[in-house]
Amino acid sequence: MSYLKPKILALAVLAGLMALPHLAAAQGVPGNSNNTRVTTVDRDEPREPMRGRDRVTAPSGRAEVVVMSPPGQSQAVIDTLSAAGAQLVRYRDYPNLSRRGHFFDFPRGLDVDEARLLLAGPAPGAVVSIHVIYRYAQGGPRVYAAELVGITNISACRAGGAVVGIIDGPVNPGHPALAGASVRVESVLSDGDSPVGPDHGTAVAALIAGQDGSGALAGFAGGARLFAVTAFARENGDEGADTERVTAALDRLIGQGVRLVNMSFAGPPNAVMEDILSAAAGRGAVMIAAAGNDGQRFAAYPAGSPNVIAVTAVDAGLNLYRRANTGSHIEFAAPGVDVFVASSGGGRYQSGTSYAAPIVTAIAARLAPGGSLSTVRARLQSASQDLGNPGRDGQFGWGLVHAPGC
Repeated sequence: MSYLKPKILALAVLAGLMALPHLAAAQGVPGNSNNTRVTTVDRDEPREPMRGRDRVTAPSGRAEVVVMSPPGQSQAVIDTLSAAGAQLVRYRDYPNLSRRGHFFDFPRGLDVDEARLLLAGPAPGAVVSIHVIYRYAQGGPRVYAAELVGITNISACRAGGAVVGIIDGPVNPGHPALAGASVRVESVLSDGDSPVGPDHGTAVAALIAGQDGSGALAGFAGGARLFAVTAFARENGDEGADTERVTAALDRLIGQGVRLVNMSFAGPPNAVMEDILSAAAGRGAVMIAAAGNDGQRFAAYPAGSPNVIAVTAVDAGLNLYRRANTGSHIEFAAPGVDVFVASSGGGRYQSGTSYAAPIVTAIAARLAPGGSLSTVRARLQSASQDLGNPGRDGQFGWGLVHAPGC
């Protein structure tokens, strides 16, 4: 026992010293017998990924140092650091915080740690740090949709020669994402109809044929020619397209020889609409539609028609969009949650089966250009990743559509 007690005492003393890192470091600086400078580890200073551009530069070109202190200790801060060779660049009072900020240009040989030691006695309330710059907590757009469907180079996803029809709101062909695309725009609105904004239609168009070197707003079928028909107007205080205008838009597309049609809208089942969809299918139209966002087991139209391919939406983790409709009519899934899409402000994140449908339409334009409904269904199914229950199910259909060859 007599041997263990001194050892335990020594360990206790060592533990106490370790609990006071600044004091221990301070004791090593002034009386260092070999004049070797001891530098403490400054745990308050920023670590990577801080870069030079994230520090304020002093007149010397070195990083500016800020000393924050109670106003009553200001003169002690100035006198002490000036005596050590520091140059006061400016100071600023923060009266509501009872603080004065001093901004110094330190000479070579004087650093933050030494300044803290120098000020510990004359200005004990002073806090010293490099003057850093804070920036908006934003980055470039997070674009996951292409990767999720197996695309490594979205610019290689070309569908040259394919013609895709869009029934939607107005499309802005002058948007930067569509500036290099072939976009024909027509309208079936009447003179008395109130127009709607172009964001939805432009987003759908760009998801199909967008041109963007950065890839953020690149379409899934670059090079495809778009024929966009405006059928949406203000209806009872909201945006909508009635049966009359949807029928007119389909009729216009069929008359122009367009057979692959995207419909990113949903509504109640309707016998007249089913008749129109059947007639369009009889003319060779391959129609792809959004499942709808009612969050119910509900076969919204046009997706609920057996003549239409119904598309649901998933997120980056392959989870079903919480508001997506479900049912036995669902055939395929595609990214549709927090998808970065074209907008009047350049780009923004949007969610909905509206944005999943054009991704499937674009992939169909690549896999089966000019193919029949049965051919398109078969090729999409062969390129799909099963999700949910094995085989086709009422949530994901046949699963997530992939885009081979990109």
